[in-house]
Amino acid sequence: MTIRHTCALPCVAAATALGALGGALWLQRRGFAPCPLCILQRMAYLGVLVFALSAIGLMRPQMQSNRQLAARVVLGFGVLSGLAGLGLAARHIWLVLHPGQLCGLDPLAAVINHWAVTQWAPWMFRADGLCADTPSVFGLALPFWSAAGFILTSALLLAALLRRAPSSTR
Repeated sequence: MTIRHTCALPCVAAATALGALGGALWLQRRGFAPCPLCILQRMAYLGVLVFALSAIGLMRPQMQSNRQLAARVVLGFGVLSGLAGLGLAARHIWLVLHPGQLCGLDPLAAVINHWAVTQWAPWMFRADGLCADTPSVFGLALPFWSAAGFILTSALLLAALLRRAPSSTR
């Protein structure tokens, strides 16, 4: 099995996460301010991206067992990031479907806006929007697309995690 085949699933997961982050920033640039749940979903996508890229870096066709274990642990953390993001997206979907409800995250927005990472990259992590005020893309509210992205990335990383390691003997 070549390295190209071993890394295919994490590569697609990383590309999906990068595309989701790019799309979020593009919508923000068009005037849609992100809410606290949007920012937390961005952080989950960043987790998926970092863990997928780390797993790719650890994967080799004839890798040693300690690198195999490290790659599996990193893939597991990627799956957990995806599932955490899916939970956030599910809560966001609920808020979109129940417009009378407030997100109740005003204190969380204040906390997020004082994190060091927000001070470092406010263009990426500053929460200024309302949770129920989300743009629609191709007729679906953005949290639905985010949930689909998290399902896809989690499934890809889980499939990579459960895939048998290539044998080292020939």
